[in-house]
Amino acid sequence: MKNTIGFTLIELLVAIAIVAMLATIAYPSYRAYLINARRGEAKTELIKAQLKQTSLHILNPSYSDDESKLGLTNSNYYSFLVASASNTTYSIQAIAKGTQAEDAGCGTLSVDQDSNFTPIDCW
Repeated sequence: MKNTIGFTLIELLVAIAIVAMLATIAYPSYRAYLINARRGEAKTELIKAQLKQTSLHILNPSYSDDESKLGLTNSNYYSFLVASASNTTYSIQAIAKGTQAEDAGCGTLSVDQDSNFTPIDCW
């Protein structure tokens, strides 16, 4: 009997099958984690814009509708915009795009002058 070190074809196929099963279980969790993390980044940007909006309102009689003044820049996963701005109110939105659009129910995040965060389940 010859003593060899190595894998047989069956052992290799079993190992590949195990790795494939683990990948099919782990990948959806990983995708959900990425979507949630990117949503967190969008929320952070909205809160920064909200603080900047308040700061600008102290110096000016009305809220700003200029995204660049608020430091809002679009990313690969979200588009940011000032949905409305007046003397007394504003609404800032983050709209999911690309692969982030798969974020069911949380495709558009928004905040206003009264710190109303919508949709509430996504915050």
